Amino acid sequence: MRSFREQSVVARFPVFVVAAWLVVALCTAVFPGRLASVAAQRPPATLPATAESSRVAAELQRGGPAVGPPVVVEWEAAARKAPPARLDPVAAQRVLGTLPRSVGSLGPVTASADGRALVGVVTLTDPDESRLQPTLERIRKIAGSLPDSRVRLAGPAAAQADLQTSFEGIDGRLLLIALAAVAAILFLVHRSVLLPLVVAASGVVALTLCSAVLYALGNWGVVTIDGQVQGILSVLVIGATTDYGLLLLARYHEHAPEMPAPAAMRTALRASWAPITASAATVACAMVALLLSSLPANHSLALAGAVAMACCVPAALTFVPAAVLLGPRAMFWPRGPHSGRSGGRVWSLVAAVVERHARPVWTVGCAALAGCACLAVLLAPGGLPLGQALAARAPSVLAQSALEAHFPAGTGSPAVVLVDSDGAARTRQRIDATTGVARTEVVPGAGPATGRTAFAVTLDSAPDSARAQETIGRLRAAAGARARVGGHPAQVYDMQRAAERDRSLVLPAVLVIVLLLLLGLLRSLALPVLLVAIAVANFLAALGISAMIFDVAFGSTATEPSLILFSFVFLIALGVDYNIFLMHRVRRESLLVGQRIGTLRGLRATGNAISSAGVVLAVTFAALTVMPLRYLAQIGVIVAVGVLLDTLFVRPLLVPALAVDTGPWLWWPTKPADGPRLGNVGEQRGQPELAPV
Repeated sequence: MRSFREQSVVARFPVFVVAAWLVVALCTAVFPGRLASVAAQRPPATLPATAESSRVAAELQRGGPAVGPPVVVEWEAAARKAPPARLDPVAAQRVLGTLPRSVGSLGPVTASADGRALVGVVTLTDPDESRLQPTLERIRKIAGSLPDSRVRLAGPAAAQADLQTSFEGIDGRLLLIALAAVAAILFLVHRSVLLPLVVAASGVVALTLCSAVLYALGNWGVVTIDGQVQGILSVLVIGATTDYGLLLLARYHEHAPEMPAPAAMRTALRASWAPITASAATVACAMVALLLSSLPANHSLALAGAVAMACCVPAALTFVPAAVLLGPRAMFWPRGPHSGRSGGRVWSLVAAVVERHARPVWTVGCAALAGCACLAVLLAPGGLPLGQALAARAPSVLAQSALEAHFPAGTGSPAVVLVDSDGAARTRQRIDATTGVARTEVVPGAGPATGRTAFAVTLDSAPDSARAQETIGRLRAAAGARARVGGHPAQVYDMQRAAERDRSLVLPAVLVIVLLLLLGLLRSLALPVLLVAIAVANFLAALGISAMIFDVAFGSTATEPSLILFSFVFLIALGVDYNIFLMHRVRRESLLVGQRIGTLRGLRATGNAISSAGVVLAVTFAALTVMPLRYLAQIGVIVAVGVLLDTLFVRPLLVPALAVDTGPWLWWPTKPADGPRLGNVGEQRGQPELAPV
């Protein structure tokens, strides 16, 4: 078998490797923009066809054309007169009647009790959301012709349009913020001019390649990308690729002062490819666990995440080392490569504290994590109403507030109840008696198409509020087993229940997947269980700290149920990542010098690299706070807090202290050597490091 030296194309032909990546980048540079245009046309989430609200929608449309979401047209009397004039619903009905039938079907226009506000509902004919914006502008222009009035658009269609508008141009801004933060941190860590640009460029080429693959998969119907998924993937690709490049360069720094640059890079690649690949596989497999979710949108994130990690690894392991070898001296100018074996004074001090006070360190550390985890109960994952999810000045949010000032909050977004016609009268009585119901009306024309009677049930609360969800639960119980409840409020209800069910299924699956991967990498049973338990504790502590941040920054701890799921997947996988790098190095060192000294040597050797990588990843996820949805900003906060907590506290203090205190038992049922072995002394010279246990 040829040696690794002979097989290392990166070290022997760096010009060709860099040129190949530049060709790939040039050919795929347009795809992030194309993917953004496709994502802007997609709904943020969908329900499975088995959900009750989905079955209601399918039954109502059976035998007829597909329809789009409803838009609520709300007029208020203009304030030019004192007192404002009363508006004429008949005139408003005539105005809406000028809309072409191709736009949508009209409902009756009704007046408020004081006559100073009107409301009408237009159910759009075209379900294609890519044409939603011009359709709503057309409705707004026609409705605005009513004299002495001001028109606003509310309802599901208007909210979706605001969501599309808010994502316009945000991906470029998010990418620039993430790259600028990465470059600044790398400059501070390496004090080099060119190196931060090279490492950041590796993230860009990985992102363009990932976007091209996802664009092709989207055209083939394999995956659907929306704005939320694209935002998450952007920071994940940039952060992960940069992290892997940093960890590789840390190994290169160890050997560069004493070896020729190609030999040092070959040694770094040989020592780094296994933990980097295992790290990416951990994240990818954890995200693939989202395929167990009942929500199709989560399936898209699972597949997209796996593709993203598959693009990060080759970019970090080929582009970064090849670019460095093109100018190994200029790349590190003005500081130059420096040895990282000692880890510096800071990490020598940390190692000394861990060595002398191992048990107090991990005892206090576990107590601190437990205290922060207790604060996680402050989170309220019952869903974010529209007024909190979007910006406060979004047109649909303002329209909903104006609507609630004159009409029941659920006006224009009713629940739809399908019942057997022979028992419709009795069912209607039970519906009317349900707490939270404002009024009930028969939906004309729905009966003949379905063979059943359809009621439009207007709620007295906003359709996406917690009170509305409680009303839907009572409504389904009151309507009976043979009835079905759908409509926009029921869709929100079904989405919340599906997210809750997903947590009970996906979270254990992620833990099992990560545990199995750690068992294969570390060849130990006790250590993987310990690392997974610490990762869970770190996740709960991050939730508790983030809950306090939400309360201060947003004035509320309310969030979406799926936030817990996504944050768990990212933090468990990413949190275990850094411990993989640490313990993989500790294991190699322990084979040479024994468990206790090997742990301290591994901590000193990896301290700078892993800490800087963690800070980079935290900052890239924190860039999600610029996204227009509070839900995405909350994910960014939780992941950033969790990564910082792990990389600055758990990994440098808690895990090494446990490793020192437990001794060789940590590697049960295997056991590293108690001291140096002659067959491994070549590791000091960059030769193969890991001997069989």
